[in-house]
Amino acid sequence: MDQGPLAGGLRNEAEMREIDATGRAEGQAVRKDAPGVRAHMAAGEGSSGAVWVLRPDGGLDRPDHPLFTGAWQVGRDRPTAAVIVDLSRVREITADGVRGLLHCARALAEAGAALLLAGADEPVARLLRVALVDGTIRIHDTVEAAVAACGAAARADAAARDGGRTAVPEVIRLRRETVDLRARLRSHPLIAQAQGVLRERYRLPDPQTAFTLLQRSSQAHNVKLRTLAATLLRMERPDPDSPLWFPERAPEEAPALPFLPGVRTGEVNRGTVVKRVLSQALEVLGSDMGDVQLADPVSGLRMEQHHGFGREFLDFFAHVGEGETSCATAAARARPVMSDIATDRVFSDTAREVILATGSRTAHSIPMTGASRRVVGVFSVHLSQAGRSLTNAEAGILHQLATRAGLWLEWHERTVVLDALEDLHQRAQGADPEAAPRASDPEAAPRRPDPGPWSV
Repeated sequence: MDQGPLAGGLRNEAEMREIDATGRAEGQAVRKDAPGVRAHMAAGEGSSGAVWVLRPDGGLDRPDHPLFTGAWQVGRDRPTAAVIVDLSRVREITADGVRGLLHCARALAEAGAALLLAGADEPVARLLRVALVDGTIRIHDTVEAAVAACGAAARADAAARDGGRTAVPEVIRLRRETVDLRARLRSHPLIAQAQGVLRERYRLPDPQTAFTLLQRSSQAHNVKLRTLAATLLRMERPDPDSPLWFPERAPEEAPALPFLPGVRTGEVNRGTVVKRVLSQALEVLGSDMGDVQLADPVSGLRMEQHHGFGREFLDFFAHVGEGETSCATAAARARPVMSDIATDRVFSDTAREVILATGSRTAHSIPMTGASRRVVGVFSVHLSQAGRSLTNAEAGILHQLATRAGLWLEWHERTVVLDALEDLHQRAQGADPEAAPRASDPEAAPRRPDPGPWSV
């Protein structure tokens, strides 16, 4: 089988061979100096259950190392294979290299393949044991031990396949189920309570009618269903005889958004603003890892936008309570916080390990504050350099970004979200959940697809 780009990408940096999961047969090694390389299958073995061994030379110092491209192509072309990275020739691995390994392992896991590490010398092995804590990558002392583990895993996987598709590793599947369940448990009570309030307040016939009313107003104003339900529950009830929920509310002009040039501030949605905030913060610090979390009346801070993180990080930090992380500390203090991930006592041991596994060594968390001086969210930028402080210029730019974003986000709460409540009030008074929003309403145009009952 001609490997083409795979072999070419590894040439001069690694060698690759294919063996069967029992270790009985070995194909020809891919010579790292050979043009037009072919990788031969082990005698008498099919592609299913094969084990590929990749042996990089030198250091793993960047997330786009050819090793990772080669491993991913094996997983894509042979989804039941396992990939063993023989680290016996690697003397150094950086945070970027660890990040590359994690991304590669997750891509392989999603394809049904596995990534194992073997043969690392003690300094490299020690670093890997600290950094690789998510269970996606297993570390073995020797290639032979890794091959033996693949054989045992292959037998277990064969029993777990459903319709020819390899089951997701049990630890990953359980984590995902737990996160999905937690998300539902956080959203379900809010939405159910909002349905009950609507039924009692407007004498609606059933819960489905109340849910449809919430859903239609959510869609019309591009306000997430969970946000609309939470706001409904904390607002004083409207006058049942008034056509308006907030008759004294005066129109407010949207604050300027200089980081979104050419966009009318009253027409942009919250998702666009949050995405641009994170993009510009990452650009200022030259980072590819960061997130934006918005204040949530129930759970503290809720992840709204992110870049450069894997599933384990996002699952773990989907919601952050008081005092758990640097971003929660920044929100509580209403001022920027710089954290050394390895030493800052604010992190629990598990949180620290999850963050270190991403390659982050320093985090800068910047609170976004509205006109009322209330913190409406926090954006965090992660850097691979330990102790990387901000220059005065960087701090000034991020402060301006946080100020502008905070003013707009608070305005959005006071206007767009309350507009959605007004719309909900009018729909419920008419008990017609399918009624279109008023034509005069500037937010009446369709905004996005149906968010579904669990959109948060």
